[in-house]
Amino acid sequence: MPFCPKCGTSVQEDAAYCPNCGTQIIQKIAPATSPQIQQSFLKISDIVKTEFEIESAYLEDGTPTFIVAKPINLEEKAENLSSKLRLLEFEVKIEQSSKGIKLQVLDYKIGAEASRKFFGVSLHLILLIATVITVSISGYLTVSSYINVLSILGEINSTDKLTYLIEMTALYTLSIMSIVGLHELGHFFTSRRNHVQASLPLFIPGIPGITPGTFGAVILQKSPVRNRDQLFDIGISGPLVGFIISVIVSVVGYSISLPLTSAQYNLVIALTGPSQSINLPLIFSLLEPYLLPQAYNAYVFFLSPLAYAGWIGTLITFLNVFPVGQLDGGHVARAVLGSKLSNIVSYIMVVVMFLTGWWTMAIFVMLLMGFKHPGTLNDVSPLSNRRKILAILLPVIFISCLTLNL
Repeated sequence: MPFCPKCGTSVQEDAAYCPNCGTQIIQKIAPATSPQIQQSFLKISDIVKTEFEIESAYLEDGTPTFIVAKPINLEEKAENLSSKLRLLEFEVKIEQSSKGIKLQVLDYKIGAEASRKFFGVSLHLILLIATVITVSISGYLTVSSYINVLSILGEINSTDKLTYLIEMTALYTLSIMSIVGLHELGHFFTSRRNHVQASLPLFIPGIPGITPGTFGAVILQKSPVRNRDQLFDIGISGPLVGFIISVIVSVVGYSISLPLTSAQYNLVIALTGPSQSINLPLIFSLLEPYLLPQAYNAYVFFLSPLAYAGWIGTLITFLNVFPVGQLDGGHVARAVLGSKLSNIVSYIMVVVMFLTGWWTMAIFVMLLMGFKHPGTLNDVSPLSNRRKILAILLPVIFISCLTLNL
């Protein structure tokens, strides 16, 4: 038999109001199938009443659900309720419904997930070492190609080649690992600061010669994000850190790149075969006269290994800040725009991804869009005004790193 969430009085199956206290009873109430369920529901209801005024309550597919009056200090009330429920291994999800503010109390059990180990070594460490090796090999190949061009043009002594190869390979490896690693650590530390459980970065080794040596890295989120402020902070932290590191590496790399005259370029092509040309990110295209070495008769620039590493960094950042699905930009868009509007923007930006030439990435993102964004536990409280202003950083980073693949 159903019962009143306010006073606990038993009510008839089709009752609209409690006969004792007059509280409205929603007809979707599921009957309490056992005294244990009823007791648990009443206990949860008592906790909810300490922070919210309950207008109605029911079990929705077995989940304790409450329609409550919207308080002035909703976010504070939600945090207080969340803290109380977590002591009982519950969590509260808050969303806007047609009937008002809807609270659902969910199980909240985060086990101490043991780190996977192979022969006593952590998986995180194994993948880190493997990625350092593949990135180093990729760096070795990139630097060797650059040294070959320097040799053709007589820009390097044979006695200096080995030292240059070792030093530049180390710098390339450090640059790529810093761009990828610090990006993910930005997410990791921001998650920890917001009390969201997350794993250390899991690096993904790449194929040297085809990739820069890595397919990137990921962190695994083990607990839900509580509100839009947290989602915004976690989403924007990675691209912001990655962008800063990429710019630093790029500035250094472009400044030591090699200007070639038309004759030198033709000589290099004749001896090494056709070379690959790339489009610089918009910010560096505009700043090219101030960054690249000045040469009045330069026909083309052969990018240094560090410049290539910086280019990879800005490209990773560019693709990550697309406000699509569960990319970093998608998290920020979800926090700023909400569910419906961010979904519309996602579809528009997939088209933009196609138009800029990144078809493979666009197809991959479209597949990811099949998975619904998890959102936040409290999807009613708006993003803070300070973060709404900071959100301008996302389109600034996007436009700065805009890189065409046409």
